[in-house]
Parts: sequence; structure tokens; C-alpha cells
Amino acid sequence: MEDIVKLKHDKQNDLSSLNGEIWKVQTQIPDMELKLDELALKASIVRSDFQTLEDKLKNLEAVKNHKIQRMNDSLEVFKSTLDRSFDEKVAHLSQTYDEKVTNIINSKHLEFKEKERSFSDKITILKNSLADYSDKILEESKSKISKDAETEHIYLETEHNRNIAAIKDDIANLHQECQDLTREIRDLHKKIDTQMQPVLNELNSTMIALNRKLDSVQDEESSLGRQLKKLNNSKEEECNKLLQLKEDCRQYNHEIEQFNQAIKEEETYRRFLHNKLQEMKGNIRVFCRIKPDREGVFDHAIQSMSCTSGLKETLSISEPTSTKPLKKASSSPVKKSVKTYSFFFDKIFDENSSNADIFEEISQLVQSSLDGFNVCIFTYGQTGSGKTFTMSNANDGMIPRSMDQMFQKIDLLSTLGNDYQLYGQFFEIYGESIRDLIDDDHQLSINDDSDDPPISNSDTIGIKMIRLISLQQIESLLAHATKKRATAATMANDVSSRSHSIFKVHITKYSKNSSESTVIGTLNLVDLAGSERLSHSQVTGLRLKETLAINKSLSALGDVIASLKSKSSHVPYRNSKLTYILKDSLGGDSKTLMFVNISCLNSHFNESLSSLRFASKVNTTTLKK
Repeated sequence: MEDIVKLKHDKQNDLSSLNGEIWKVQTQIPDMELKLDELALKASIVRSDFQTLEDKLKNLEAVKNHKIQRMNDSLEVFKSTLDRSFDEKVAHLSQTYDEKVTNIINSKHLEFKEKERSFSDKITILKNSLADYSDKILEESKSKISKDAETEHIYLETEHNRNIAAIKDDIANLHQECQDLTREIRDLHKKIDTQMQPVLNELNSTMIALNRKLDSVQDEESSLGRQLKKLNNSKEEECNKLLQLKEDCRQYNHEIEQFNQAIKEEETYRRFLHNKLQEMKGNIRVFCRIKPDREGVFDHAIQSMSCTSGLKETLSISEPTSTKPLKKASSSPVKKSVKTYSFFFDKIFDENSSNADIFEEISQLVQSSLDGFNVCIFTYGQTGSGKTFTMSNANDGMIPRSMDQMFQKIDLLSTLGNDYQLYGQFFEIYGESIRDLIDDDHQLSINDDSDDPPISNSDTIGIKMIRLISLQQIESLLAHATKKRATAATMANDVSSRSHSIFKVHITKYSKNSSESTVIGTLNLVDLAGSERLSHSQVTGLRLKETLAINKSLSALGDVIASLKSKSSHVPYRNSKLTYILKDSLGGDSKTLMFVNISCLNSHFNESLSSLRFASKVNTTTLKK
């Protein structure tokens, strides 16, 4: 069973480690996805910027080409217009010149022709008149006419040359104007080049900067692409690793479920065997503990099971020897015969036994309460016999040791699918009244759980119930209860318990699948009040009433046990508060253990004998089914 639990714990540790790795990977995945999304967003922004720059570059290129084209078109139009204007002017000038020359020539020719015709007419007239004139006059006239004709010819030639020179001047002027226009066109070209060059340079610089930025964006896009690819690969690896971890986790969960099932089966079988063992030992068992006293003790001897029959241990005590003078005798004393008494118990602890030795036996019944049975363990005996030391000693009493075992066990049981919680009540029965040893006028700061307990006990209504969570809390609880418990001085003891104290523990199981709770068992740890004979305690007044109430409740406890022994149809649980509250642990399949504590002092022989007789009565009783 412990190996299975250990193996289960190892598997749970492996599972916790895997869950830690899975959690670590799962916590990294959102960061990686966020980083991946950021890189994707950044890449998208870069692509968008790149597209914007590319579009802007294309637009600038288009604008540049458009402007150049417009300028070229304007230049071509201007050149065409200028050439056309020049050609038109040249043609116009040529046409004007030709027309002027033609007109001049024609006019001069016409004038010449007219004059020639006039001269011819004159010659004809003169020829016709020759007959009338003499040769001399004719010669003179002819000579004069020739001179006039030559003069006219020279004049006409001079005029003609002057007109030609004027035309040449006009042509020279037109040529000069053409050169001026050509120079103007060249200047315009230079001006256009001068004005467009900064724009072209700016456009070229912008294009170079954009190309560089484009290269940078492309490099960044490539880098982001590589990072994105790397992250995708890393994400895929992490996802594969996560899937593998989930598969390992599923496998471990399956193995843990199998272990849990095996542990549940083993636990069920263990409970069955443990209960069978307890039933074989007896549902009512009586242990005896002898308080160590060094001087003035009566003789006693213990025989182990191997020396007796019926699996019982035997305690034999001898009445202390004493001498008493006979009433009618003169002076010779008579020695009283020694009586020996034998009692059988399930277990006897001698003076050398410690609380740890006792708890080895008690722990089995504590386990029975955790297994779902009602258990009652109470200490019985005279005042000063060690009852409270056995039950409530702060370091190793049955209460702190039982609670330590229960805390450890419920932690282990919680691994089987249910949660367990412990709730406790601590009260005393003084006379026939119940007093709470936890709650009082001053708030006791020992309940660390502020929630109301989910259970109630109708037998102890009004008694505060608290959740038990730690040994430190139990120690504080015991110290507080010890201060509140009713004690008084008697002839038998300076500090005598005048009440029965009951520490009642309710074991509650919670299902992890629901909020329902179930009380599966109850452990009652009872420190009975000191059992004293009136002749020994010699009490009076209030102490007498207390002693009578104590003895009455103890007698009622004996009556209940006797009724159970005889299997009576009626068990008088209601005869006292003590038996009524303990009724669930005194019948049916409950487990009950009584510790009879005795002192071996000679002065306590009769009280010890009375306690042993009461315990022997209980030891011969069987529980009614």
C-alpha cells in the first residue's frame, strides 16, 4: 500500500512537473503569438509603407515623365511655332521682296517699255519728220536722243542697283532677324534647361532616396520574413512539444487514475481487514495502566498473553500487609492473612510504559474512526492515578497524538478523490449539566476557520463547534480547557477533577465533485472524573454533592454496559448525561476502549481495587448488535 502511494506520489510529482512545463509553454505561446502578431503587423505596416512608397515613386516618376513630356511638348510646340513663324516671316519677306522686285521690275520695265515706246514713237515721228529736217538737225536730235536714252539707261540701271541693294539690305535684315530668333530659341532652351534641372535633380534625389528606402524596406521585410519563419518553426516545435506533454500528461493521468482505483480498492480491503481485526480483538476493550510510584507500593505482577488463556493479560495485586492487636488479647499482635486479586485485561501497561507505547494500541482505534466508525476512548480511575496525563498531556497525550495521526491521514485520504475536514467540540459534564470548554465570555482565538461548521450535533446543542486545523490549535485548545475545567481539593488529592471532560471530533468527508458533506465517523476522547469512595475522600457539602453526581454517572455507565452485556432490549442511556452523549459509541458496531488507571501506593489499594473491579465488569461485556 505504501509502495503504491509512493509510486502515486512520484507519478503526481512527474505530472506536476509536466503540468509546470505545460503551463510554462502555454504561458509562452500567447507571448510568442503576440510577438508573431506584432511582427506580422509590423511586416504588414512595412509592406503598406513599401507599397505607399512604391506608389509614390511611381506617381513621382509619372509626374516627372508627364512634366518632361509636357515640357518637351511645349518645347516642340514652341519650336514648331517659332519655326513656322520664322518660315512664315521668311516666306512673307521673300514673297514681299519678290513682289516688290517684280513690281519694281515690272513697273520699271513697263516704264522702260513705255519710254521705249515713247522713244520709238518719237523716233518714228522723228523718222517721219526727217524729211523735214536736215541731216544736221537729225544728227543732233539723234545724238540728243541717244544721250537722253543713255542717261535714262544709266538712271534706270542706278535705280535698279539701288533697288537690288535695298532688297539685299532687307534680306540681310531678315537673316539677322532669323539669327536673333535662333539665338532667342537657344536662350529659351538654356532657360528651360536651367529651370528644369533643379526639378530634375530633386526628382532624381527623391528617386535615389526612395530607392534606398525601398532597399531598406525590402531588407527589413526579408529580415521580418526570416524572423516570422523562425517564429513559425519555433511555434510549431513548441506546439509539438505541448502536444507531447499533453499526451504524457494524459498518460500520467490515466496511470494515476489506475493507481487511484487500485489504492481505493486496497483502501477498501484494508478497512475491511482492519475492522475484522478490531472485531476479533473486541469492540469493547479494556486496558490497564499502572502509575509509577517508587515507595510504599503494594505487590503486583503482570502475566503476558503467552502465560494465560483467552488472549488476555493478567494483573495480580496483593493486599498490603498490616498488623492489628486483638481486642481481647493482652498484647500479642495477630498478623492478617494476605489476599491476592487477579484481573484480566486486553493489555496491561506497567510503570515503565510511556504515552508513545500506549498510543501504538490507540492508533488502531483512531484509524477505525477515520474508516467510518464511532469510537470512544475514555480514561477511568481514582483522582491522581494519571488519567489526565494519559489523555491530555500537551506533549504526548492521546488527544494531541490522535489529532496528529488524523491530520496526516486525511492529507493522504484527500488524494483518493475526496476532501476531509475535522470539527471538534470540547466540553465537560459537571453534575448533570454540560459546560462548554471552548466558548466563554472572552472570545477564544483558536478557531482559524471563520466559516460556520456544515454539521450539527443535536445531543450537544449550544456547544461551540470549531474546525480543527493544526496541532498548535489543539495545544491552545487543551491549555484553555484545562484552565476552565472544574477542579477542587479533597482529602484524596489537592487538585481533583470534578467533571467528565469530553473532546469530540467529527470526521467530515466532502466530495470534490459537489459541495455535499457527510459525517463518516466520530472520535470521543473522554477523561472521566476521579472515582473516589466517600470514606476515602471525606468530602462534605458541595464536594459531597459533586462526588455523588460523579459516582452516579459512573454507576449509570456500568448499568449501560451491563444492559449491553445481557443484550437487553432497553439500554438506560438516559440515566445520565454521560451515557446519553456517549450512546453512539457504546452500541452497534462502535469501538470502545477504556483505560483504567491505578496507583500502586499502599494508601490507594482500596481505590485501585474498586477501579479494577469496575474495569473488569466492562471487560466481560460484549456490544449488542
